[in-house]
Amino acid sequence: NQIASNDLKLNEKTDSNDSESSDVVSETKPETDDSIEKSNAKEVESSNESNQQEAAQVVDCCDEKVEKLITPIYRETSVKEETVVENPGLKEMLTFNTVSDKCLNDIFVYLNENNQSVWLNTPVNKLIEIKASTKFKEKLNEKGIYQIGILNASQDFVSRSSFRVFEPKSNQLIVEDHLNYENGLPQLDAKAYNEGENKWYLNDGVVALNKEKNSFNLFKKGNYQIAMSNVDINGCVSKSVTNFWVEEDYNLMAVNAFTPSSWDSRNTHFLPYALTKRNTPFKMIIIDPSDGAILFETSSADMPWDGIDRNTGKMVDENKSFVWKVILENPESNEKPEYIGTVVRL
Repeated sequence: NQIASNDLKLNEKTDSNDSESSDVVSETKPETDDSIEKSNAKEVESSNESNQQEAAQVVDCCDEKVEKLITPIYRETSVKEETVVENPGLKEMLTFNTVSDKCLNDIFVYLNENNQSVWLNTPVNKLIEIKASTKFKEKLNEKGIYQIGILNASQDFVSRSSFRVFEPKSNQLIVEDHLNYENGLPQLDAKAYNEGENKWYLNDGVVALNKEKNSFNLFKKGNYQIAMSNVDINGCVSKSVTNFWVEEDYNLMAVNAFTPSSWDSRNTHFLPYALTKRNTPFKMIIIDPSDGAILFETSSADMPWDGIDRNTGKMVDENKSFVWKVILENPESNEKPEYIGTVVRL
């Protein structure tokens, strides 16, 4: 009876425990579900804020399926940018020389130091190959922009450097059609109408710089080439050329006869006319061609020869030719220092 009583008590205790356990489970389970849902809601909210996701792992425990949150493992990733290669064969670094601006009809010289060809593109889009490790020369016949570059994989031209070719500014050169003896010299006057720096030429020799107009002394008979070159604001040179013919040698504008007894005072004495205008030191002598005697000598434009022989004090014979000679102390450029001629006393 005592054992049975004990068994009864144990069974009651067990039933009581089962009942309490059932009550605990029934009370605890809803709270657990609510807690998990709240936890999941918080995790989802946190995931939205941090742009991170978490994984859920299902675990079997105590005849119940419980969801346990675990932190995921992240891996670093890198993004590789793809570079577009213009030509797969062009892997080396190419060098392109800096070229200054040029002028029309200049000779363009370019040294290609690369181990492969580069290209010159003209203003009319004409491609000219500049071979590897060569010196290239080309006359620039087109004005505009020239480009130096390469061909890409599609064989399209890709510019790497450029320069401009300018057309020289036009010149206008005006040259007189006759010699001007106003100052006693055989001068040809010329004038330029342009902007920039001028350079004047006589038969390819430079005679003057940076002058808007210039006068050329043409002492000898023959053809002369008059030219003027101009450098404009782009550094380009233009040149204008004209020709002029001189019919006779310059001889100090001396007459070949004089009449001491003339009523016209301009004909009563002899002295080369240019000496009265040039204001230059000189010496003139009159020579008798029959014996070489010096009949007259002067160094002043105010003292011309009146026909008197200084040796006899008498008038020389009529219709006789005499030799005159002038020596210049300071002749002009390209001028001879001595002049000789003849004059007849009428």
